[in-house]
Amino acid sequence: MRSAGTARTYPVRAEKLARTIEEAVRELPRWSLESSSGTEIRASRGTRLGFTDDVTVRLTPSPSGAHTNTHVAFHSASRIGVWGLGQNERNLKELLAIVDHKLMADG
Repeated sequence: MRSAGTARTYPVRAEKLARTIEEAVRELPRWSLESSSGTEIRASRGTRLGFTDDVTVRLTPSPSGAHTNTHVAFHSASRIGVWGLGQNERNLKELLAIVDHKLMADG
């Protein structure tokens, strides 16, 4: 199974970031929101070849009294196969691009 991951810290509250990520997933073609708990978002993305990749986003808000930063870990994994052909990296780039765009537009 092939996978990719990355992490970022955003200068927004976890609740706002979670809503933004959920909106992004709903807007992206071939993406589906599977579940959201506020600190973890699970999505899937169908590929043109009929495969499905699982994308997990974990949000960790700053400790109480600290800045409004939220640390986020993004992970994409192929459900089947031993090769990913770079699709998991592309999944994360696609999601991050729209999340960043939405946050900048709100800023």
